Amino acid sequence: MTDCLRSTFGEAEVTDLPPDRRLITRRNNDLLEKVKEHPRADIKIGAKIFLNRFSEPALTEAVEKLFETLNVSYLDNLILAYHPSAAAGSSNGTNGAQDADGEPEESEVKEGVIEWAVGSDNAVGNLKKLWALLERYAGDGKIGQLGIADLDADSLKELYDASTVHPSIAQINLAACCVVPPQLQAYCNQNEIQLLTHSDPQELLPRDVLNELELTSYGAGWTSRYQVHIKCRGVLAAKGFIVSLERAN
Repeated sequence: MTDCLRSTFGEAEVTDLPPDRRLITRRNNDLLEKVKEHPRADIKIGAKIFLNRFSEPALTEAVEKLFETLNVSYLDNLILAYHPSAAAGSSNGTNGAQDADGEPEESEVKEGVIEWAVGSDNAVGNLKKLWALLERYAGDGKIGQLGIADLDADSLKELYDASTVHPSIAQINLAACCVVPPQLQAYCNQNEIQLLTHSDPQELLPRDVLNELELTSYGAGWTSRYQVHIKCRGVLAAKGFIVSLERAN
């Protein structure tokens, strides 16, 4: 993703947006041509939104920008990766704790255990509010399947029980838990939830990456990733990121 941002900044086309925002895209972007090359019924569009703070407006903006950027009226599936505690940790991905020498402690990886939103207050409650927002898109026929990333079994059950549009996809990062937690696997099997693995970090644009990109005065509001596949051939026709950067006060 860092290389994608460097490439975009190197071939930037800047558009001023009211009231005080800018849209930066790559010059000669052929995304829409690739999307429109095939009938909508012949392609499958999936997306994943990464959010590290509770913000319903941010999630709404992320979803709307997907529709706008891809120039489509619906997505086949959307996965939400909500990690409210990730941004509070240190830039190298540790939990912010230090050892006796003042060095960052490495987070212990516990086999078969998923630790989600550790140290974040009311994480599940806020997730339910975000999920309700996505349910409205699904109810309007704008999103086919909804998925969630990195929840432990208890949190997934609480979200499932509180939802009207249930998660049909659950992603887990095997790098974080080594093996699939048996309780989670059993729950997904019982409720016909597709259990998938991924390798995404909890925070896509931590402070050290932003500093490396000379974006020291900005913070990541949200990030989304999209993929466009041709159904009959399983060919990846297009993929990319959309990033919202906010200037720090």
